[in-house]
Order: sequence, then C-alpha cells, then structure tokens
Amino acid sequence: MSIVYSFAFASLYWQQPGLYSDNGILPLRLQIQRQNKTPFIVKLSRLFNWTPYRTMECVLLISILLGSLMIIFKCLRTSLTFATLWLSYYSCFQIAGQFLYFQWDTLLLEAGFLTILVAPMRVLYLKRKQTEDFIYQDRITLWLIRWLAFRLLFASGIVKLTGGDETWWSLTATTYHYQSQCIPTSLAYYAHHAPAWLHKLSTALVYMFMSGTGILFFSPFRKHRIVAFVIQTSLQLLIALTGNYNFFNILTVVLCLSLIDDQFLGYSQWESVDEQPKPKKSFSTIFTFCRRLIHLILFTTFIYLTIRWFDIHWNNEQEILSTRIIFNQAQLDRFLRRFLPICLFIAWCSLVFTIGRSVFIAICRPKKIYEKIFHSTVTISYGILAMSLFFVSMFQFAVIEKKTQNALPDVLKPWHDKFQDYHIFNAYGLFRSMTGVDGRPELIIEGAASIKNPKWKEYEFFYKPGSLSTVPPFVAPHQPRLDWQMWFAALSNYQHEPWLAFFLYRLLTNQAEVLRLIQTNPFPTIPPKQIRVLLYRYNFTKPPSKDYWKRELVNNEWFPTISLENQWFMSYIQQQNMVQITKPLPTSIILDIIRSISNFMNGTMFTWFPAIIAFVFVILRRILCTKPHTPVLIKKDDEWYQPVSLKDKNN
Repeated sequence: MSIVYSFAFASLYWQQPGLYSDNGILPLRLQIQRQNKTPFIVKLSRLFNWTPYRTMECVLLISILLGSLMIIFKCLRTSLTFATLWLSYYSCFQIAGQFLYFQWDTLLLEAGFLTILVAPMRVLYLKRKQTEDFIYQDRITLWLIRWLAFRLLFASGIVKLTGGDETWWSLTATTYHYQSQCIPTSLAYYAHHAPAWLHKLSTALVYMFMSGTGILFFSPFRKHRIVAFVIQTSLQLLIALTGNYNFFNILTVVLCLSLIDDQFLGYSQWESVDEQPKPKKSFSTIFTFCRRLIHLILFTTFIYLTIRWFDIHWNNEQEILSTRIIFNQAQLDRFLRRFLPICLFIAWCSLVFTIGRSVFIAICRPKKIYEKIFHSTVTISYGILAMSLFFVSMFQFAVIEKKTQNALPDVLKPWHDKFQDYHIFNAYGLFRSMTGVDGRPELIIEGAASIKNPKWKEYEFFYKPGSLSTVPPFVAPHQPRLDWQMWFAALSNYQHEPWLAFFLYRLLTNQAEVLRLIQTNPFPTIPPKQIRVLLYRYNFTKPPSKDYWKRELVNNEWFPTISLENQWFMSYIQQQNMVQITKPLPTSIILDIIRSISNFMNGTMFTWFPAIIAFVFVILRRILCTKPHTPVLIKKDDEWYQPVSLKDKNN
C-alpha cells in the first residue's frame, strides 16, 4: 500500500499545475467555491495562511515523501502514517473534481481506510521481542481486505452481464475492447488480432475466473484461497499487459495478498528444532482423504459448470473451440437472486469464525491475566467494527441485484448514507458496457494561425491515440487524467463536458501549465487564432503495417470552431470566471525548485521516480547493513523453537 500511495500521489503531483492552478483546466479556486462544506485543504490553508493550491502542493509532496519512507522503513508502517496518507488523498479527492472521479480513486480510499485497521496502532512499528511481533486482530482486519477484494472482482465480472450489453452476451466484447479502451498498450495491438474463437473463450473464462473463483476467498481450505490468488493475480497481469489502468491492477493484486500466508512465500515464523518424526494419527489419513476429495469435487464442478454454461465444445466443421452462453437474462437474474444471499451468508459465517478464532487465541496465548484481558478486549472491539463494516458494505455490494438489496434491513441505508461521502465502502463494476464497437471515437484538436486562410495543425497528446504511426505506450502506474477525460468526452458531447471549453481556452492563450500535459504544441511562440475539434473513428490496422491505426472522419465540427474573438465563447469563459490571471503564485523557493526538477521528467518517469529511489535504498540496506544471523532458541511447551526459513530447512 505504501508503493501504491507513492504512485498515486506522484502521478497527481506532476499533473497538478495543468489541472488545478489558477490558469489550469479546473482551477482549484473554482472547485472550492462549488463545495457545500469546507474541505480539509481549505482549513489547512487558512491555518497556515497559504493559498489552497500551495497547500495541496505541500500535501502531495509530504505524502510522496512519507510513502517513499514507508517503503524503506518498516517502523513507519503504522496506523498513524496510513491514516495520514488516507486523509491526504481524501482531501485531494474532495476538491479535485471530475479528474479524480474514477473507480480506482474510490477503491484506493476504501483500501486505504482498511489499511489503517490492518497496520499496527503504534507510533513506530518496533519489535521489542521476537514473540511480540504478532497482532491478535490480524485475521479480522485481513478478512476485511479479502471481503473488499471479493466485492470488487465478483461485481466486475457480473455487471458485464447484468448491464445487458450485447457484446458481453455474445462473448465478442474483447474483439473490440483492446482497441476501444482508453489507452491501449503495444501488446493490445496483437491481442486484438487474435482469432475470434480465442476472444470468445477468453471472455467466458474472464467471467468464471473473476466472479466464479470469488467464493473461494472465504473457503476454510488454504489451497482454495491460494488457487484463487494465483488465478486473480494472473488475470490482473494479463489486463495490465494489454491496457494502461494506472495503479488499479497493482492495488487489486495488493488486495489479493490477503488470500495467502507466510508459508506460501517460503517463510514460517516458528519451526520446531526437534527433527524426530512424530507418529501419524489414524484420523489424519481419513481427514487427508476427505480434504482431497473435496478439492477434486470442487475442481470437477468448476470445470463442468464452465463447459455447461458456456457450451464449450470442439467444432469439427471449423476445427475450433466453439463457445457461447446458453443462459438468458431472466435465468441470470434468477440465479443472482438465489446465489447472492448465499454469498452473503457464507461471508458472514467466515467472518464469525474468523472473529471467534481470533478472540480464542487472544485469550489462550498470553500467559498473564492482564494480557489476556487486554488482547481479548482489543480483538473483540475489532470484531465489532469488522461486523459493522461488513453489514453496511452489503448495501453497496447488493446493488448488482436490486431485489436482494431491497431485502436488506432498512437500518443499513441510513448508516450507509451517513458515511457515503468518505468512500469507505463503494459499489464496483468496470466495463458494464463495451464502447467503440464500430471503432473507437477519438477527439482531435487542431489550431490555425489565421482566421481567413486557416492551415490547420494538430495537437499531439502524450498517450492517447492521435498520430497513426505512434506505438501504443506503456503508461501505468501513471494516470494521464487529461487523456482519460478526452476519451470520456469522445463518448459524449461537448455540452456534457464543460471542462473541455476551459481546456480549449487555455490552448488559445498558450497557457504553459496546461501545455505541459500534451506532447506537441504546433504554435510554440504565438498562440493560435482559432481552434476546432474533430471527431474521428480509429481502428487498429492489420499487421504487418507501418501504422498502428487507421481513421476516418465522423464529424468535422464536433465542437464549434472558436477563437478569442467569439463573443458567445468569451462570454461563457467570463461567466465561469475562467479568464486568464496574470498575477503570479506566491513564491516559495523550495516548492519551486522541486517543481522545476519534476519538469525535467515526463509523467510516467516522475511517477516511478520516488518508488525507484526507495527501492534503491532498500537494496543498499540489504547489502550494507545485513548482520550475521544468530539463532534464537525459545522454549515453548517443552520444545525448543527458532525462527527459520522453510527453504533453510529443505536445504
């Protein structure tokens, strides 16, 4: 989570001047005026007598520094520091407006809030003794992370069918997805040209892997959770290779880490030194047989349902694997009405068992009576909090099936509404409908230095498709928020995207902060006299080709041609208080130096920069500060134990 926060804050900091300065696309001063409540950053700015923009800049820089230090030093990874990072991101989210309204932003807020509970509640995370590095509520807090991962992945798979989109039902969605997503990668170009039968099969497997394995998150068997982890992590890796979704894939994998344990990573905290073989008990063989039988039944059932629901069979005529959905919308709705309550019940039973087990260990493990009372009280408190969060989050999870949501107790909705603004529980579900079936719509901005005899020149963005020969880039974990909003604008119309008029006005005035967000300004010295926005339809070319894209013009005046002499346009700009401000920002030597350093890098490079510096320090510490290992023997239950790696034992 420290790494994810570092990526998120660094990416936002690099884009801050172009998005939120007084002459940015959505100036912070205007965003604050539209708030009904006083945002936290405004309170800070009044306290220190700074401008809100400078306050936000300091918050971002401090958060980047803190996140990087937390990568290096384990002692800093406490509830206090994670609460600071959560509050920083939430305060930016409050005033950032449309450019931060993405599902991964709210997911980071919810995951960040739960991380506060997972991290130890200490000022510094220092181990005083070897045996004290154990927190009794760990199982409860990590269960909440598991519950969040389940809601995210299960809903993301199901909404693709509940949305009623024809491409998802015909299993042809991925034949359009790789080229129609916001920012494809170069691998997406080749994935797009995969055979049609492979697209259908992969879409069916996405449903089963993303939603079908979700129920394994709450299985009492360790192997089931590990299989679910491997499947979900592999799926996120494939998504990241074919699409740029900033820190979303990394954050999803981080959430899935709650499914594994130390043994999976090759380390066991306690390992017996006594190597004498212990006699096998008779019931152990029976238990092993029953456990393997359950594994076999579950594995067979999963394969059977996948083949049956999606009619996967070999087509002798075409000599391909044929795949199609054999159920309809009504059958899916009926299935969800029955299956969703079962999921909630299984999750509730898993939580109750987890809380009970944690409380039992908190009572039995400490030796002194006051330690038993203290640890059991703290664990019970965490259990009550976890149960409360579980019940309230059920309301958002059940959004995918309205009848189940309406059947929930009425007392949940007021509690949900009370904390909704903090985004500590959210509804999820990506790509409910597939866009760009006929080709991805793409907005191209052109400017001209003359009004009478215009010679139009095209503005080039860093990452979104524009030039036909530009290789689709790898951008993640950086999120170019302007490029993303341009993608959304192309799917809508300019009346629903007021920020676009502000962006075009900044191009007409050659605003330096905004021009840093795009790659090529065809008018570097003198601003253009007029600007127009054209709508094209882009499609991938067929390899081999010198170009990656081909395009056709759809609308040569998607946005009316504008200039600073257009009375209606300038009246709108003045009405929105967006007229260019010549008054400079209050000077700050340190902040200006850091900003000038960031200007030497592009957004992707700067997003990686703090994390890479932290990783270098971690490696140097490992190399230079490693001390010889001295075995520590601890007597417990008449046996001697010592911390030892499983790999050491095998060696």
